[in-house]
Amino acid sequence: MDLIVDCSRKGVRLWAGFELSEPEAKGDELSLLIDRMNIDLEQVKRVLVTLGPGSFTGIRAGIAFCEGLCFSGKRTLHGISTLKALAMSYGGEVILHARANLYYVGTAESESIVKFDSPPQTCENLSIAPFAKLIDSIAPSPVQKANYMINPFALN
Repeated sequence: MDLIVDCSRKGVRLWAGFELSEPEAKGDELSLLIDRMNIDLEQVKRVLVTLGPGSFTGIRAGIAFCEGLCFSGKRTLHGISTLKALAMSYGGEVILHARANLYYVGTAESESIVKFDSPPQTCENLSIAPFAKLIDSIAPSPVQKANYMINPFALN
């Protein structure tokens, strides 16, 4: 089973065969939301996390949570830009609100920040379910293989 975590947009979105979207949740509530999904984490073999752009605190919490899930080596960790995942899943150009009149604009190939005088239609509320099709094309992160228990000074 795959687990997908998106904390880069407003709220938290989780997917593990079905989606749980909590627009008012924060990244520090991830373990409670996983419990509420009633999934067996032993069956999760791959974890995909969005890497932003978006809420710095949400991104940091999402990545840290997913790294923790994968640290044992039982699962592989995969990361993807939120804009790229949305563009690849829904096609074309995608827009996410940054701040004031600034917006993140992305396609599968590029990302930028653009100023709009009037608010454009954004992708803030799109589902992450289509991201499940992307996980096969994303190489796992080597970070989870680090062994932090070894004293680095003993290696000299």
